[in-house]
Amino acid sequence: MMRYWIVMVVVLLGFGCVDAVDAEDRPYLTTQTPLTLLSANDGEITQLFQLTDDHTTDWKLKTKDSFTVIHLGPDHPPIMRTVYDTVPATIKGTPTMALSRNGRYGLIANHGLRTEPDLKIQLPPGPRTNADLTPEMLRGKTLTAQYANLISLIDLSDRTFPVVHRVLLDDCPVHVLRHPDGERFVVGATENFYVFRIVDGRLVQISRNPHPFGLPCFWIHPSGNHIIATHSLPREPLTAGKRFAFTETCTVQWFSMKGDSIKHLSEVKVQKGVNTKLTPASLILRVSPDGRFALICQRAGTSGRDMCDILVADLTLERPAINGVIKQVADGVESFAFHPNGKMAVATGLGTDHNCIAVLDMAAKPIRLLYTLDAKGLGQGIEFTPEGDKLFVGSALAGRIEVFDVAGEYELRKNPYSLNVGFGHSSLTLGPRYQPPK
Repeated sequence: MMRYWIVMVVVLLGFGCVDAVDAEDRPYLTTQTPLTLLSANDGEITQLFQLTDDHTTDWKLKTKDSFTVIHLGPDHPPIMRTVYDTVPATIKGTPTMALSRNGRYGLIANHGLRTEPDLKIQLPPGPRTNADLTPEMLRGKTLTAQYANLISLIDLSDRTFPVVHRVLLDDCPVHVLRHPDGERFVVGATENFYVFRIVDGRLVQISRNPHPFGLPCFWIHPSGNHIIATHSLPREPLTAGKRFAFTETCTVQWFSMKGDSIKHLSEVKVQKGVNTKLTPASLILRVSPDGRFALICQRAGTSGRDMCDILVADLTLERPAINGVIKQVADGVESFAFHPNGKMAVATGLGTDHNCIAVLDMAAKPIRLLYTLDAKGLGQGIEFTPEGDKLFVGSALAGRIEVFDVAGEYELRKNPYSLNVGFGHSSLTLGPRYQPPK
């Protein structure tokens, strides 16, 4: 009898081990909870890196703007769909966007600002700017006006992912983020900060807050009471679809947000004695989840000449200031993600054939670079899962989102699986998968 029970226990344990191995080693990518990833994809960026046989650029646009929706979960392979010609998207701006708190809606900002050599790209016939659009076009199923200044609202509860509302703006919207209250959305544009709500499947503007600082890349403090933004002033008035250039300076500004009102408080300057500086391309930034720091890229562009810094702004000060620096991280830095453990952060590099992601130690004093890992070219959007077990990194050149597994407090390992998206990946966000009310 004793032998019988021993055999039964071994058999049961064996079945348990099989189940455990099966759960861990499924032949596809899984997440602990149901998630939605939303990738915006800018077709123009791929044209800039597509060479003909004689190694000159083919300027005739062949890649359409698109967005890709990816559903991930614990018990099924990734469910993916890329939709073309309904949402204009641009890589010029912060590589994130917004999802509603329940995961039903996605918001993507687009603007018409272009530099050389962007304007050499030969767009297909059709509307291009706000002036070309009619109310009927805005209500249509497709929209290809790549220089339009607008916010697109996508219904992610419908398997076809239709655009249910489009809002044109007079100035150029660079970025859209959901407010920490989960109900409002902030849009940073070249002349205003806007605040919106979603009401019955439509975007409703509830405030417009002028600022004089130029093109913004911004992040909302987790308290919801402040905004930090980098700004570049144009050398001449900004016009969609026309060449533009910035002045030789970039500033960082600190704003209050009380109710729906956004007001300027102070400039965030580099403290005396800190061995770093802002450049005209010091654009992308992100605030840590505890609200203590903002990481600011020194150069949101790749020059092939030198390694740029990451600047650290201390937001605990009465007047926030840049009082730290992580030296020589990568040849251009684009964006940041913070691990839920509060210790690890990761930055994407902007190299083309020699790109990387950089792992930072946020718990060290001062914050330091730990190591870099190979990544596909022109890294853009980057996000951890809510549980912190995986990291997603989008590549504009590869047309995919790479996946890294978190193996320790500071250790990342490349996952063999990746997620294909439309070419020209330009921004990424993730959130809970929408569950219809029962």
